[in-house]
Amino acid sequence: MRARLLLTVVCAALAIVRLSAHDFWLAAENWTPAAGAPVTITAGVGEKFPTRTNFRSRDNWLAEWRLVSATGDVPLSKEFRRSNLVMASDVTLPAPGAYLGVAMVSAQTIEMKGQEFTDYLKEEGLEPIIAARKTAGETDKTTKERYARYAKIALRNGPGPGLHLTRASGLRAEFIPASDPTTVRAGGTLSVQLLAAGKPVADAAVSAVSGEQAIRAQTDKDGRVTFTIDRSGAWLIKTVHMVRLPQPAEAEWESYWVTLAFHTAL
Repeated sequence: MRARLLLTVVCAALAIVRLSAHDFWLAAENWTPAAGAPVTITAGVGEKFPTRTNFRSRDNWLAEWRLVSATGDVPLSKEFRRSNLVMASDVTLPAPGAYLGVAMVSAQTIEMKGQEFTDYLKEEGLEPIIAARKTAGETDKTTKERYARYAKIALRNGPGPGLHLTRASGLRAEFIPASDPTTVRAGGTLSVQLLAAGKPVADAAVSAVSGEQAIRAQTDKDGRVTFTIDRSGAWLIKTVHMVRLPQPAEAEWESYWVTLAFHTAL
């Protein structure tokens, strides 16, 4: 009986970890490096940007990793190394200006029991998916989800143009800021547009997170949302977008985990 109870507790804990540890982000150990100096970019998965992370990498986990300057892609290593609980890569920002790091984690498929899947949907603000499953009589059904993670990071190491940060980077799903995020100061605002498969995503639950601060809002009909950046420091804009896959397929649902990280201007 004791063993059975312990197993139940462990399973419940694992479910909580799985639900709360999905966010994937890129961060920087130094958000304002000097021109020509190396900076360490970290890739983390967790619940508390940018510190609490539990990234368990696997072979071929990184499907895409690019660094874009005002003049185009910057040559860089595609290798990330294990560094405590994150993956890390050293890059050099060759000239003063703004840079955009773009990464995609290769897709995986996961299977969840009905209630576990519903709890996860609630946590991520995916009430329309909950309603769709209820209408289809699938609330209690074990479900397979195919998910991939898409992350961007905006960095600045000196004066220079940042218009390229406001353009689509070609990811399957991404946030596109209306202005250069690296120039936002505490008390200012930042508007972003959520695109999936090149189209705006309306009514998506989007959060802006900084430390213990979390602000949630819904995108408008054009996929846009505006946040007040009320404190200095590192910020993460994040969302989960989910669609039903046409059958037959390896899963019933496909989700896009999307983040954009930046640091307020000094």
